[in-house]
Amino acid sequence: ICKNDFVFIFVGRLVGDKGINELVRAFSHLTLSSIEAENILTTGGLKLLLVGPLESQLDPLQPETLEAIVHNKNIISVGFQAEVRSYFAIADCLVFPSYREGFPNVVLQAGAMGLPSIVTDINGCNEIIINEKNGLIIPVQDEVVLCKTMRKIVEDSILHTNLISNSREMIVSRYEQQVVWESVFDQYIKLTQN
Repeated sequence: ICKNDFVFIFVGRLVGDKGINELVRAFSHLTLSSIEAENILTTGGLKLLLVGPLESQLDPLQPETLEAIVHNKNIISVGFQAEVRSYFAIADCLVFPSYREGFPNVVLQAGAMGLPSIVTDINGCNEIIINEKNGLIIPVQDEVVLCKTMRKIVEDSILHTNLISNSREMIVSRYEQQVVWESVFDQYIKLTQN
């Protein structure tokens, strides 16, 4: 990864229902397509950084996805990492195309590090990300829209800068630990009153 590369990052288990098949295909198409020459000169190359374990037992990735991860020099898979902050620090955008989630901590972590996110329109993700404020929301399992959205965030430097400027502030103001604990406490009070 070079200083001027635009780095997309995914953090999580590398399995089908996290959208990894779609992500790898979208990224592969993105790197093969023609992004405006001036943007390539400005941003350097494009990289996809995959941080997480490959789990082939329950929901394995498609063979062509595994082949692309191994052979595409712009896709870097580093396996499980206990500490992900250093990886977020070299990234420009989290891409989290999961099919279903509870409340994804990785999207909160990315935002806390000042990273915008591209997420799918699912519970949890669409509560943390406000479209075109601190990230972009796309349909589930739509690699065409995913590719277009990834291209948009690379090409539109004004949009990318605005998303960055909002990311940390929105996470800190909406998910500050004391606010969360007070909300949990309020719920306990309501439950005990019933």
